Amino acid sequence: MAVVKQQQSNNLDFAKVSTWLIRCLLTFTIVAANTTTAQEPPLAGQQLAIAPTHLPYKEKAKIAIIIDDIGYNRKAGEKAINLPGALTYAVIPFTPFGRSLGEQAHFSEKEVILHLPMESSVRDKLDDGGITTQQSKYEVKDTLRDSLNKLPFVVGFNNHMGSLLTTDEKAMSWIMEEVSATPLFFIDSMTNPQSIAYETANEFGVPSLRRDIFLDADPHPVKIEKAFKRLVRIAKRMGSAIAIAHPYPNTLEFLEAKLPKLHQHGVVLVNVSELISGAPTSAAARQPIWTAQAILDHLVDLPSPASQRFAID
Repeated sequence: MAVVKQQQSNNLDFAKVSTWLIRCLLTFTIVAANTTTAQEPPLAGQQLAIAPTHLPYKEKAKIAIIIDDIGYNRKAGEKAINLPGALTYAVIPFTPFGRSLGEQAHFSEKEVILHLPMESSVRDKLDDGGITTQQSKYEVKDTLRDSLNKLPFVVGFNNHMGSLLTTDEKAMSWIMEEVSATPLFFIDSMTNPQSIAYETANEFGVPSLRRDIFLDADPHPVKIEKAFKRLVRIAKRMGSAIAIAHPYPNTLEFLEAKLPKLHQHGVVLVNVSELISGAPTSAAARQPIWTAQAILDHLVDLPSPASQRFAID
């Protein structure tokens, strides 16, 4: 019995020492990285493995939540619009209730963006007004104009589906070329980890950011809560974060209860356009503050290997 107790004690001591060594290594890495960054700014074209796209604000962390897929379900859309706070609503243009719900949100002083249907790699059916890789430059631009004319009050757009189209350099260039003459911004929904939409928008001078998480990729209440906690962690690490949600019953119920209590989580809800207006202008400005806890959180938040991921359309 004494031998067993001694072995357990040794194991505990080893675990403590291991934890201490890991923390020391993390601290040394952080200091070294910060020193290197200060002395050696990134070269032109150099990019981090996962490049953050938000400025680390010194004030309270900011989150933006986009409610996608507005237009098909009037009751769900109205309930979403009646949620408190600065939510952003992404309206699919040629849907039965898209125009009326978009107007309702707009006249309620809510932010509205175009949820532009784009070709998917995992679905055959595409919403009316969708853009495909088979369309000509004229067809792509004409379709985009029709969608914008349907919803003239939008301030930006994001992609609806698009796991195929957002990887197509030609189609994305035509879209961003058309939008570059307008004040619209773009949010890459990141339905495909290989999306080039964000980079293409930048090339054409279109203000752009990426979605950080899907709040309800799994609409189970427990999973939504877990995704929300991850959103808060990212926002506190990076200064801001963008979530995309949908007008699902569980999501709307969750937001109705959670939004009035955001101050308890140390974050503030803002329109996504506010994050766009505060977007960084250099790679150096986008670097997060890497504390030991932030590194551990970042490792937890890393996506699974590509072979285990699926496109969310």
